[in-house]
Amino acid sequence: MGVVVVVVAVAAASALTAASALGGSGGAVTQSVAAGSCSKAAARNEVKRLHLGNADDPTAGDPVGQVLCGAFLGPNSRAMVASLAIPSCGRTAGWVVFRRAGGAWRLVVQRNNGAELTAVGTDIKETLNVLRPRDAHCGPTGGTQSRVWHWNGTRFTAGPWQRTESPKPVTPKPVTTVHLYYVSSPSYNIWCDVGDEDQVFCVSKTPRRAVTLTYDGAVKICSGTRCVRNNKVFQPGDPVLAYGQQDVQGPYLCKSERTGITCTLTRPGKADGKGFLINRDGVTRVG
Repeated sequence: MGVVVVVVAVAAASALTAASALGGSGGAVTQSVAAGSCSKAAARNEVKRLHLGNADDPTAGDPVGQVLCGAFLGPNSRAMVASLAIPSCGRTAGWVVFRRAGGAWRLVVQRNNGAELTAVGTDIKETLNVLRPRDAHCGPTGGTQSRVWHWNGTRFTAGPWQRTESPKPVTPKPVTTVHLYYVSSPSYNIWCDVGDEDQVFCVSKTPRRAVTLTYDGAVKICSGTRCVRNNKVFQPGDPVLAYGQQDVQGPYLCKSERTGITCTLTRPGKADGKGFLINRDGVTRVG
């Protein structure tokens, strides 16, 4: 008859408490009278019977979080990994291991460090969030560290910690706002007249397109050389609206990005946000 193991994690996942190797003097062995298969219900029975975690607090909700099953105690064994939940940002606050023997569950190991547990084949991987010195308890920014627990035939042993750094936050560059009537895109493929005659008029060389946005949110699109209405278009010396810059004139806002120039209305009402995007693919209505 195979051996069944239940691993129950009760962890504050943001804690950085280093866990010693599982086995040996790490936990007492206690008879469990609740029978059942590897399931959350079986883990819940044992947790309540042994008064683990928040099992005795009727306001704390389900005392069991994660539940994983696998042959964690060697070939032909059956095991279940679970977590005892706590009502905080840490989510769990320790973990324990049960062995199924003689028709009952027996507590094999109890750990007091929080972790997120994952089955890796027949091993158990625990992952902890890393708190930097100035971090709030519920706001770790140091990434994570993980290690794998392996059953060597007599006890669990832990592998080395593997650290994963959190990506550094990217600080967006502030948007520069200008107030110009005539602007060109950095590629000189698009030219716009912003706010003159109470409208926005943009034209592109490739493909030859023109578009007009008026105060009521109406967008009119034109194709072909006939769309260029005057000789002011693409004049040498016209200021360039750099990528990330926006040109604001009254209720009209045109922003330059590598995807093209987007012009919209910013006036309150139904027309707010209406406008267009003009680029090498043509003209697309927005809003």
